[in-house]
This record gives sequence, structure tokens and C-alpha cells, in this order.
Amino acid sequence: MKKARVILFALMLSLALNSGFAQGKWGKDSTQCLMALNNLKQYHESKSFTEAYPELLAALKYCPPKSSVNMYVYGQSVYKFLAEKATNPERKKALIDSLALMYDSRANYFPRYAVKAQTYKTYDLISLGANDEIVYKELLKTIEVAGENTESAIFVLALHKAKDLMDKGKLTADAVMDLYTKGSPILEAQTKSADNEIKQAAETAKKDFESLFAVSGVANCENLVKLFTPRFEANPNDKDLVTKVVALLNNAGCVKEDLFLKSVESLNKLEPSYLTAYYLYRLYASKEDNATATKYLQEAIESQGSDDIQDGEYLMELATYYFHKFKNNAKAIEYAKLAVSKNQAMAGKAYMLIGSIWATNKCGGNEVEQRAHFWVAVDYFNKAKNADSSLAEEADKFISTYRQYFPAQEEAFMYDIMDGSSYTVACGGLRETTIVKTRK
Repeated sequence: MKKARVILFALMLSLALNSGFAQGKWGKDSTQCLMALNNLKQYHESKSFTEAYPELLAALKYCPPKSSVNMYVYGQSVYKFLAEKATNPERKKALIDSLALMYDSRANYFPRYAVKAQTYKTYDLISLGANDEIVYKELLKTIEVAGENTESAIFVLALHKAKDLMDKGKLTADAVMDLYTKGSPILEAQTKSADNEIKQAAETAKKDFESLFAVSGVANCENLVKLFTPRFEANPNDKDLVTKVVALLNNAGCVKEDLFLKSVESLNKLEPSYLTAYYLYRLYASKEDNATATKYLQEAIESQGSDDIQDGEYLMELATYYFHKFKNNAKAIEYAKLAVSKNQAMAGKAYMLIGSIWATNKCGGNEVEQRAHFWVAVDYFNKAKNADSSLAEEADKFISTYRQYFPAQEEAFMYDIMDGSSYTVACGGLRETTIVKTRK
């Protein structure tokens, strides 16, 4: 019986909303209209929503659609209350439909309340557990109606619902991308609002919105590049945009995309930091563009933002890079020693590198001069294991290997070189003073 009354009401309301012959503000049944509205108001104020229901039906029957906005406001409260209490699924659905009709009527006949009515209609449908597809449709409608004034939380709810529907095969990836494309600039603008409440809400929503998009499964390299390339090309100096592009592409593992490289370069110009410079070094190193890579690594080292500890680590990388990529032994040793001066924790690695450089250095001359560089190499391997005990095993292997190449004692004697005496090794652009060591 109650279900029938709800359905009957919906029919009557539809007829009333389409009626064009109401007489005066309160209509031809003004007495019944005003009495119903008055009773409805009193029951609403006392939150007696069950008792208010018959009065609501009477008001909707006797009052013209445009007679009172409160008729719909009170109706919203009544139908929401009844829907929350309903246990029968069919009745609950009918009550939710009637609630939606209250909001739609309020927006239709009193347009100045359209944004608020649509927004709260959506919130109520969500809280009452309406069908996902219906809720998503209403979320999109809210964004359409409210535009740049859309409450920031609506975008997060919409993207969350869109992801759920996409996972169920009921929504395409393109639809999710479209929603992100529409919501992102509005949220960005709201974070700059003069209204502090709007600004704070938008800042929180923006983070959630970006995080949801990043894990949506839609944020793959192809989609991101397609979406952000035109935006980046149009505004390469927009720091917020560039930062977003870098973060999204990085999180999606799209670091080999040209857009990512361009974005990081742009960010490094807009907001130079040792981190962006270091990241550019890694990117160009992966492309085998060694000159550009080392330029950015040196920029990272020279940045005011990094401390000596960080500089020491970067200098160690630079030393290794010069040794392996440029075959520039002198520069490699220079940077390795500088790394130790900045960060003593780098000593073990630095001395291992210098030892390796000396061990592989090619020297000419007599039998002693050709092998004297191994003395220097072993010196550094010993220094390495003394500086860092974790390197002892590796260092000892190198020491054992290269000691075999020491000149024999009799060979050294032939050149008036004695064990334990000081000796300067100079070859291959390197120069170091060591102690003579021979095989006995």
C-alpha cells in the first residue's frame, strides 16, 4: 500500500510539475495549499518526518510547482528519512527516486538553487547506496552544472566511482581519462582560491585525485604522453603542470619517454635543484649521452641545496663515470679524492677505484718501470680495506692478484732500486710516490 502511495505521488507530482494553469502563487486550492505547507513546516521543524509525509503529499497536490522552494526542501528531508528507514528494497528504491525528484524539481523551478540541489542530491544518493551507474551519472551531472564551482570532493568521488565501473567493464579507459582531463584544471584553479576553506579542501582533494588517477590503470605511458604532451608544449614554464607531469610519468615508469626528459629539464630550469640535476644525469647516462650526463651531475654537485655528504656520493659517481665512460684516469682519480675530502664514508670505494685505475694503467720503460704501477695499486687496495672493512675480502683478492706482477728483487737491484725505498711512478698522465716492493 505504501509503495503504491509513493508511485501515485510520483505520478501526481509529474502532472503537477507540468501543469501550466495554476491560478496565482498558491493556486486555485490556496487554502489547502497553505494549510499543508504550514503543517509540513511544523513537522519538519520538530523532525517528525513520518507525520510530515501526508502533509507533503497534500502540499504537492494542492500547491503550484513554483509556489514554495521550501516544499521541495522539506520534501528532501522527508524522503531521505523514509528511505533510510526502509527495509524493503523496492520501496527504498521508489523513495530514493522520489527524493531525486524533489531535488530535480527544486533545481528546475528555482534555478538559483540548481548547483546546491544537484550537489546534495548526489551526496544523498551516495549515502543511500544508490546504483553505481546512477551515482556516477549524477556525479558527472554535478560537474556539468557546477563547472568551476564544483565542490572538490565531487571530483574525487567521481574518479573513484569511474575506476570501480571501469574495473567491472562498465566504463572505458577513455571515459576515465576524460574525467581526469576535466577535473584536473578545475582543482588546480581551486587550490589558488582566495577563500581559504575552498583552497584547503581543494589541496586535499587534488592529492587524492592525482593518487587515484595514478593507480587507476589508465595512467600508462601511452595515455599520459597523449594527454600531457599538448599541455606541456603549450605551457612549458608552468611549474605546477611540469611538476605534475614529472610525477605522473615517473610513477607510471615512463622515464624513457621524451616528454619525461623534456619535463625534467623544464623543471630544472624553473626550480633548479640538485635532485632534478641528478635525475637528468641519470636520464642522459641511460641514453649514453655522456657529455650531457656529466654536465648535469656536476651541476648537482655545485648546487647550493646539497650538502657535503651528498656531494661526496655524487663525486664518487662522477669519478666512476670518467673512468668507465671517458677512460680519463686522471680526472677519475681527481674526483675520487675530492669525494673523500667531502665525505669520509666514500674513502673505501674511492681507494678501490683508484687502485683499479693504477692497476690497469699502461706504463712503458724498463722491467721495473713497466710494473711499478702495481705498487701504487696495492697501496690503494690496502687503504681501501683499512677505510672500509666490508671491502676487505675484495681488496685482498686484488692485492693477491697484482702482487704477482711486482718485479723480482734481483731485477730491482739491477736498476739500483732497493726494497722499502721511496719511488715516484709517473706514466699515463698519472703521478704518485710509493714504496718499492719486490718479489722475494
